Amino acid sequence: MLMPAAHIHHTADEHGTVILDARTGKWSLLGPDASRIWQAIAANGTTDGLADQLAIPTGRDPHAVRQGIDHLVQQWKQDGLLTDPTHAPRRRWWRQ
Repeated sequence: MLMPAAHIHHTADEHGTVILDARTGKWSLLGPDASRIWQAIAANGTTDGLADQLAIPTGRDPHAVRQGIDHLVQQWKQDGLLTDPTHAPRRRWWRQ
């Protein structure tokens, strides 16, 4: 399960999604496909089934679209935009 990180603010309209990273002050504007990916994660915590929804109406290969989605989601996780609340951060134990 994925969700936007706590420091991320986002809003969407018919033109796309705007994301603000409050830590860095960086704004991002997502186009239609990336916006649908972001909104699926924000609403459902997953992108399951989204590749078919994006690929089939436009005649694209669902497998290739799934790879693109996975790559984009991985990049968002790496950039700190998305987090997985079910994955507990690794605790560090310090000796005294």
